[in-house]
Amino acid sequence: MPFYVWNKLSLKEKWQLLRWPDVVHGHLFPSIYIALAAVGKRHIQTEHATHNRRRDHGWMKPFEWLLYWRYDVTACITGQVRDALTDFLPHWKKHYRVILNGVDLSKFSLREKASPAESNTVRIGMVGRFHTYKDHPTLFRALTHLPSRFEVHLAGDGDRREEYQSLAASLGIEDRVVFHGVRADIPAFLDSLDIYVQSAVVEGFGLAAVEAMAAGLPVLASDVQGLSEVVERRDYRFPVGDDNALAGKILALCDDADAYAKASGYAVQRCQDFTLKTFRDQYYRTYRELAGAVDE
Repeated sequence: MPFYVWNKLSLKEKWQLLRWPDVVHGHLFPSIYIALAAVGKRHIQTEHATHNRRRDHGWMKPFEWLLYWRYDVTACITGQVRDALTDFLPHWKKHYRVILNGVDLSKFSLREKASPAESNTVRIGMVGRFHTYKDHPTLFRALTHLPSRFEVHLAGDGDRREEYQSLAASLGIEDRVVFHGVRADIPAFLDSLDIYVQSAVVEGFGLAAVEAMAAGLPVLASDVQGLSEVVERRDYRFPVGDDNALAGKILALCDDADAYAKASGYAVQRCQDFTLKTFRDQYYRTYRELAGAVDE
């Protein structure tokens, strides 16, 4: 199957590329609008989040109405993403279906972790870019409530890095927060941790949380749409921005070997619901369905 990088193609190449396929799959703005230039084709797009900035502008609503009408299928990465889209634009809900994101679990240990209850150092980790949708400050504030043996390790980068480094210094925890930058070896990074936190304000799915589960880590997540569908157990979720609640849950897991073992076991079991094979099979089935409609 040929693969093309859209932004490296000439206008002529883009036009030719839109002419030959039976099914065109659009991802993200503005590509989802460009893909509709393939007239006479069947269209599928993926909805990645429970909210996007286009929904904040009333003048965009007519364009969105046309967009979701023209797409034969809108694949939502969680049920909550589908529900949020249905609330926003219910008229085309017959086009919406859920196809959960998948993770290549073979890259991760899929083994339960040993409790750090007796360890001198407890490593809390989070993977994600430094963006307003992520909520690193709550994790930093939670660290101030924890004993000095607890550390925070961050994989990722972004334009808020200097701001977060300054925040850590102002909170007096700069020597307990490690900025690793972008890591190409996420499985190895996760293996070095004792507990994982996905702190966010908005989250479409929580792929990083699933990867942490596959590494056997107890995962604590903000109680937001997307993440709450991945981390179903309410015990392992905390209110957005509540650093005291987060600190309490971290202590409850890391100071109690039985509670830690239970959380690690849940993580390994839960991640099995997000396999790459299931994800792939559902998309291929949808492509064949749409391509068959073209042939008819």
